[in-house]
Amino acid sequence: MAVAAPVAVIDIGSNSVRLVVYEALNRAPTPIFNEKALCGLGREVLSTGRLAQDAVERALSALKRFRALCDAMGVGVVYALATAAARDAENGPAFIGECEAICRTHVEILSGRREAELAAFGIVSGVHGPDGVVGDLGGGSLELVDVKRLKVGAGITLPLGVLALQDRSG
Repeated sequence: MAVAAPVAVIDIGSNSVRLVVYEALNRAPTPIFNEKALCGLGREVLSTGRLAQDAVERALSALKRFRALCDAMGVGVVYALATAAARDAENGPAFIGECEAICRTHVEILSGRREAELAAFGIVSGVHGPDGVVGDLGGGSLELVDVKRLKVGAGITLPLGVLALQDRSG
């Protein structure tokens, strides 16, 4: 009987870049490795419209480490996602191109609505009979979505992330 290879998820967020490796892809995946690097990609996006070069370098360095860790752990599939900073920055597409080259996989840039839906699905899969509003506060945005039992409503995204608010207040 063949053993499934581990699966990795890389989250390229506005404040941090995170790698989580799961034992396998199944209904209740077991994390076997979790590491986060604080990069601050979204720190100046609101005021300059661009990802700051020092933040980009920190993120790319973290991704190189994460790729090496995935290779060492025998990860079979890497899923990579990016959120508000990469989505909103003028130089986001070029940054994502560099990320894809390092990670050797497609990086999906999540819309705010999709970010909200994924946060809600996490709650639905882990909480019995959820009923209310799910919020996901990140570095660049705040996503809100209504959840009623197993039904996920339409989500919204607001430019109210922690780094975005700091950027706005100077």
